[in-house]
Amino acid sequence: MEIKGYRINLQQSMPFVILAVLLAALGILDRNFLSPQTLVNLLQQMAAVGVVSIGAMLVILTGGIDFSAGYGLAMIGMAAGAVYTKSPLAGSVPAMLVTFLGTGALLGLANGLLIAKLGILPFVATLAMMSLTQGLSLMIGGGSMMLLGGSPVLLIGQGKLGGVLPVSFLVLLGVCVTAAFLLYRTRLGVYIYAMGGNEDAARYAGIRIERYKIMTYVAAGICTGIASLLTVSYIAMATPSIYGTTLTDAIAATCIGGTSMSGGHGSVSGTFVGAVIIVLISTALTYLKIPAEMQDVFKGVVILLAVAFDALLNRKK
Repeated sequence: MEIKGYRINLQQSMPFVILAVLLAALGILDRNFLSPQTLVNLLQQMAAVGVVSIGAMLVILTGGIDFSAGYGLAMIGMAAGAVYTKSPLAGSVPAMLVTFLGTGALLGLANGLLIAKLGILPFVATLAMMSLTQGLSLMIGGGSMMLLGGSPVLLIGQGKLGGVLPVSFLVLLGVCVTAAFLLYRTRLGVYIYAMGGNEDAARYAGIRIERYKIMTYVAAGICTGIASLLTVSYIAMATPSIYGTTLTDAIAATCIGGTSMSGGHGSVSGTFVGAVIIVLISTALTYLKIPAEMQDVFKGVVILLAVAFDALLNRKK
C-alpha cells in the first residue's frame, strides 16, 4: 500500500493502529483507567507475557511453534524453587538464577533436537514437551507450592526503580533489545528470517538449518526461563499452576504484533506492542467486570482475527 510515495506495511503498522484505537476507546470509556498507577501496574503485569512473546516470535519466524512455554514456565519455576528451598544450595540466589536460565535453555535444547535432528513436526514435538513439563512440574516438590517470602530475588518481580518503574519491565526491555540485536545485527537473525521465508532455499544456500534452528529454540527456552523468574519473583512462590494464560497471551501478542504464522515476517517492536495490547485488553475486561470465561472467548476471537488477517495478506502476496 502506498500513500503519496510512502510505502506502508499493513502487517507491521496494524499493531500500532490497534493500540492507538484501544487507548483512545478506553480513555473515552473511563478516564481513570489510564491513570499513572494503572499504567505502572500494566507494565508490571506485561513483563512475563512480553518475554514469552519474544521467545514465541523467534520460533514462529522460523516457521515453527512452541507449545511448551506455558507448562515449561511452571516446571522451570518449580525446579528453581526446589534448588532455592530444598537443595544443598538452599538460600543461594545465584544458584536459583542459574537454574532458571539453565533449565529454560535445556527445555529449548530438547525442543530443538526433537525438531531439527529427529525431524518431528514442531506442533507434535512441543505438544509432547508440554505434557512432559506439566508432569515434571507436579513431580518436583510433590505438587506443593514453595514460598519465597523474604528472598532477595523478589526484587526482580516486585521492585520498582525510583518507586515508579517496575524492575521486571526493565528486564523485558533488556530482552527486547537483545532480541533486536540478535535479529538485525547477527548472522543467526538473518538465518532465522531465511528459514521462515523458504527453508529449502536457505538449505541450498548453505545454511546449516539444524544448527540454527536448535539455537533458536534454545533462545526461546531462555526467554521462558526469564519469564518464569519474573512470575515466581512477582507472586513470591513457585507452584505448578503459575503458567496461567501466559502461553495463550504470548501467542495472541505475537499474532497481533504482526508476526506471520507461516514464518519469515515479524518484528520485535510489533511483538512488544502486541504484548501491551493483549495485557491491556485483559486488564480492561477485568476492570469492566467481564466474566473470566468471556475473557477467554474474547482472546480466542482476537487470535482468530489476527491469524485470518495474516492469511489474507499472504494470499494477496
